[in-house]
Amino acid sequence: MALDSLAPEYQACLALLLFLGLAALRVPIAFALFTAGLAGTVAMIGIGPGFALLSRAPLEFAASWELSAVPMFLLMGNIVARAGLADVLFTLFQHLTRRVPGGLAVATNITCAAFGTASGSSLAATVGVGRIAVPQMLKRGYDPGLIAGVCGCAGTIAAVIPPSIPFIIFAILTEQSVLTMFAAGLLPGLLTALAYTVMIILRARLNPALAGADAREDAGPRPGLRDLLGVWPVAAIAAMVIAGLYGGFATPTEAGGLGALAALIVALIRRTLDRAGFRAAIADTARTTAAILIVAVGASTLSTYLALTGFPEVVAGQLAVFADTDIAFLLVLSVVLLALGTVLDPMGVMLLALPIFLPAVEARGLDMVWFGVIAVKYIEIGLITPPLGLNLFAAHGLMPAGISFGRVVRGAAWFLLAEMVVMVLLLAFPGISLWLPSVIR
Repeated sequence: MALDSLAPEYQACLALLLFLGLAALRVPIAFALFTAGLAGTVAMIGIGPGFALLSRAPLEFAASWELSAVPMFLLMGNIVARAGLADVLFTLFQHLTRRVPGGLAVATNITCAAFGTASGSSLAATVGVGRIAVPQMLKRGYDPGLIAGVCGCAGTIAAVIPPSIPFIIFAILTEQSVLTMFAAGLLPGLLTALAYTVMIILRARLNPALAGADAREDAGPRPGLRDLLGVWPVAAIAAMVIAGLYGGFATPTEAGGLGALAALIVALIRRTLDRAGFRAAIADTARTTAAILIVAVGASTLSTYLALTGFPEVVAGQLAVFADTDIAFLLVLSVVLLALGTVLDPMGVMLLALPIFLPAVEARGLDMVWFGVIAVKYIEIGLITPPLGLNLFAAHGLMPAGISFGRVVRGAAWFLLAEMVVMVLLLAFPGISLWLPSVIR
């Protein structure tokens, strides 16, 4: 049977299978996405028209003004990390949680949440906070599974608490306000941090061996004025960004630029960032931005082809038949996003999966802002879901030799249980996500 004799939706299925096959062969995700999209488009409308179409669509997405906020927030987070401000945060929270069971793990969790106000990347939070926390928890005899679990899983909070790079991408895809998406992510992010904290404390109380020589022993002095004042740079940077965004003084791109400049000034005043550190921050920002844009171009190519075949509308129609209730639809969406999140980075999942599901979301009349929070949460959960959760590998890389990846996975399983509770609450009570945006409006 000739390829062009197949219905367009079946051709789209073949393109998706081609993408999955290339990804399984360890072809870089961006190139696998681009190859599948290009092959499908050329097979459908020919070489000339296909290249003409695909020469415009990816460029239009990559040239989006809102997307320019991504490198600004990445630079801000990289400078904050390189300037040692994460160390200051961890020191303070370590003092504040010194009487709490599993205090160092709780401090790591809260530091990741606070670090999220200066970085929209879960991987940056995992590595930036983990390199400080892991040696101290190992020294105290904490269980390696708990150590790796809290570092890998708490890092995902940074991608939900604003400023959040996934929310910027979602806002571009759905033509929502970036500020609204940022506001919608704040309470779910704090709820996740609270759920993790409660779970850590309960486990450490029921099984004190998990926390080794617990932080309540040899707790040291109470935090003094110097410790409290030490966090003013992070608080000032976060306040500047939030005031600029919600005060109407700056666009997200401008707010990110102001935050990066403020972080640089603070680092220079504190003398904690030298030329080598600044060059490394610039290089890290450039690499991450380039990776995001390359994946975006590849995913945009495949998404353009899928839209050309009418595949998203077919999916929406099938979901209307087989997932005839909102609960069934959300269950299907949950499985797909979690599965994709285990093998793709968050940008790849959003740019590939969301254009397919958005017609179904609109047809059901679901609130797009609430759906954005649910989607980003599921995508971030995919980063800590075995066997290929990227954050788990990052956390494993922070551990000393001899700690198996299986032990990291077992440690993360408890955090996945906490995530299940959070997701049930977010699905059952949309007001958790929508209350703050309604107040700001």
